[in-house]
Amino acid sequence: MACVPRGTARPGRAATIVAGLAVAGSYLAVSTGVGERLDAAARRAAVRGGSPRVDRVISVATDLGSVYGLAGVSAALAGAGRRRLAAEVGVAGLTAWTGAQAAKPLLPRQRPYELGTSPRLVAPPAGSSWPSGHAAVAAAIAATVLPELPRRHRAGVAVLTGAIGLSRLRVGVHHLTDVIAGFGVGVLSARATRSLIERWCDRA
Repeated sequence: MACVPRGTARPGRAATIVAGLAVAGSYLAVSTGVGERLDAAARRAAVRGGSPRVDRVISVATDLGSVYGLAGVSAALAGAGRRRLAAEVGVAGLTAWTGAQAAKPLLPRQRPYELGTSPRLVAPPAGSSWPSGHAAVAAAIAATVLPELPRRHRAGVAVLTGAIGLSRLRVGVHHLTDVIAGFGVGVLSARATRSLIERWCDRA
């Protein structure tokens, strides 16, 4: 990976603090049960309306937050000549996915379709519902690329990232608090990845 000088754009300290609070707050909300009303309201809103055609599109688009989506984004960046950014996105995304999977045993939780509260529109995922690995990967990608994008493109990427997270409610595999925690894990992973790159640059 090409060396990146210290001070290059990265997720800010405020974003890192908010991400940490999102993970901790989500954990407490789920473990104490205080987040149940929020999750129920979000779930009802997510499954309301739509059509079979829309659901098919969402069922495909939700995988933009998967490791396959991550590979696609990294390949597209590399093809566009942004190899350093492509590598950083790949590392940040894999870190987010690994972190989310490692955190699942900390809070065993059934998924909405397992509780019978939402229909399942995708293949059954493995592991606990909390946190959302797809939301984590999507947030890690966004947090890595957003600082390097022109301002006119940042809002679109942020909206897409939010849509990927919310799609996990629609397809019946996550609660809103899972997605919030996943976003936090993703941003923290992007920050950690950049910190490691800067340390490597200092040594190099």
